[in-house]
Formats: sequence, C-alpha cells, structure tokens
Amino acid sequence: MGNIRPQLVSLLHQKTIDGALKSNSYTCTHADFYCILFDSNSKSKKVMVPMDVAIEWVEAYLTGQIYPEWKSRLKRDTITKYSTWSTTLHSFESHLNAILRAYIEEYE
Repeated sequence: MGNIRPQLVSLLHQKTIDGALKSNSYTCTHADFYCILFDSNSKSKKVMVPMDVAIEWVEAYLTGQIYPEWKSRLKRDTITKYSTWSTTLHSFESHLNAILRAYIEEYE
C-alpha cells in the first residue's frame, strides 16, 4: 500500500474527477504528498483535503472495510471510527468519495 500517495498525486494533479452524480465534478488544482486542493464549482467552495485522509479512504477500500456501492456518508461514518484525523476533515465525503472512485477506476 506504499504506492498510494504517488498514485493519487499522479491521478489527481490538474485533473477533473467525477462525483457520484454525473452532473457533479471536482477539478483538482494541486496535489502533492501532503494535500489535495479542489477548485470551487457551482455546488461547492474550494476544498483542501490532507493526503493522509484520502489515503485512509483508499486503504479502507483495499482492506475491505468499505465498499464502492456504499453511500458516501456510510463510508465516512465507518472510516472516522478508526481515523487518526479529525472527523471534520472527513466531512468532505463527496470529494473523498470522488477520489476513491477515481482511484478504483484507474488502479483496480
């Protein structure tokens, strides 16, 4: 699982990923080993997600703790039970779910 960080940087930096709804997408303006920045759109303001939080979501999927078909809120509630990060950072579950979906499409 040590390759997740560079995979996410490569996958997200300067790219647009789809949200759960076809009408929603998120444009990543920056991704590095520490954080992921998304530009604002018609449905949300700018968002910064720590890379470690995004990795927790991917690792939860890879270890079978969450499943792609689950709603974003259920994934968030499951992950925050063991996360080392504040639950507030997981409140961007739509963005985190989009990151996870993009990861699964690219690498699984």
